[in-house]
Amino acid sequence: MLSVLLLAGSGLTGLPSAIASGWLAIHQVPVTISGVTVGVLPLLPTLTVAAGTAWLTARAVAGGTNSAERDRHDLFDLGAVVFSAVIGPVLITAMSLAVVMDGGSVLPVQTPSALLAFLYTLGIHGGAALAGVVWSRRRDFAARGRVTYADRRGFRYGLVAALMLLVAGAVLVCLRMLMRHGQIGELIETGYDFDGFLGLSLLSVLYLPNVMVAAMAVLVGSDVRLGAMTVDLFTVRGGDVPPVPVLAVLPDGPGAGAWGLVGLLVPAGVAAFVGWRCRDLDPMAHVRSVGVAAAVAASAVALLTVAAGGTLGEFGDVAVTVSAAGVFTLGWIAVVGLLIVLVYAFLPSTRAARLAVGDEYFDDPLDLGYEDEYVIVTDLDEDDEYSEFEDGEYDDAEFEDGAEFEDDEHGADEREDYVYDDGVESRDNASADTDDAGFGSADGWQPSGADSLSRREPAVNRVYDDDLDETDLVDDADYDLYPGSHGTSRQR
Repeated sequence: MLSVLLLAGSGLTGLPSAIASGWLAIHQVPVTISGVTVGVLPLLPTLTVAAGTAWLTARAVAGGTNSAERDRHDLFDLGAVVFSAVIGPVLITAMSLAVVMDGGSVLPVQTPSALLAFLYTLGIHGGAALAGVVWSRRRDFAARGRVTYADRRGFRYGLVAALMLLVAGAVLVCLRMLMRHGQIGELIETGYDFDGFLGLSLLSVLYLPNVMVAAMAVLVGSDVRLGAMTVDLFTVRGGDVPPVPVLAVLPDGPGAGAWGLVGLLVPAGVAAFVGWRCRDLDPMAHVRSVGVAAAVAASAVALLTVAAGGTLGEFGDVAVTVSAAGVFTLGWIAVVGLLIVLVYAFLPSTRAARLAVGDEYFDDPLDLGYEDEYVIVTDLDEDDEYSEFEDGEYDDAEFEDGAEFEDDEHGADEREDYVYDDGVESRDNASADTDDAGFGSADGWQPSGADSLSRREPAVNRVYDDDLDETDLVDDADYDLYPGSHGTSRQR
């Protein structure tokens, strides 16, 4: 801001008011200068501030690396972090409003609505802080809220879809800039001197994200209005536009016509990618992921289009039809995604995989990866873990050479061998049952004969919380803990 005032030849008397107005403009608060209201403000500074807030809050709540340290951050602590991230910008906004009101005699800047300024500041920093907290603690929230894997997958690919559409809009803008580089150079030359060249170039860079969002909206099927000018994928209605170099990318002909159908391949391709990446052997889980992805992508596109528009003085409204952009994005991903669901469900490989997995895969969509008969021990002291076997409660000689065990009625040849995780195969069934009976039972019960092999009670399997990661209870829904060494698992 100081460099702008110095290059413009102004004194430093209006520096406080200029800085305060710049802070309000960063938060998308409409600025009125000499009776001209500028409501369409650059998105680049706003996105930068929001990303910084999200990054700082994510670092603040990251904590330790294990679940015990992360659990120290309860809801009150998380709320305190979000409050700290919001209260500072709100106070700066209050001071900026006071400075602008006091400096009205120095700079012709009118004081904006205080309510609007506070709401925009709360929305930007509050939303960014919540996003940082949720991203940093996403696995904990998913485990506590019993969010299914299908929902999390759909949310993730919904954000990916919105980002892909934005990247497609950026590519379209870059292509148009290459095609119209001559007109862009002519508009920059209207600055007459170095200060003007620099100002127009910087202004174009700041407004570049706004143009990218507009191009994204055009690709999904919406239209963009810039005063009297209207642009969509097939037609263009001309009108006067501000002499900003980046706006030279706007078409000035009759429109793309039939070539606009090529642009429709972009949202169709993005929707097909999302539908395929959300695939699941369970058709209902596949449909659920596609629906969540469509809703998330449509919400993100609608939010960006709202932030990219506004009022531009005598030119009128500069905006995207938000409803059309959101509905078309939702429709593209939902319709194409459902087609992918149908195609994938009837593929021979999918049907074969579904038969191979069996019905257990589709029993419980909320299965978090552990069975009810497992006991998670949280308060057991490590020193007391094997206290049940102290004082000679079991005798090694009792199990020597299999003396206590006799062949059952089926004979030794019909015994099944078991393979453990370490790859060592048991020599016979008696030794395997001896290990299970001696060390697998919770009460230390030991077999006393051949009848004990058929009458022994099932062991209570202990799973220690220190050996569990949040991904074991959330992400690995297809896996199931079983008796054995801590941290081992088998696939169904």
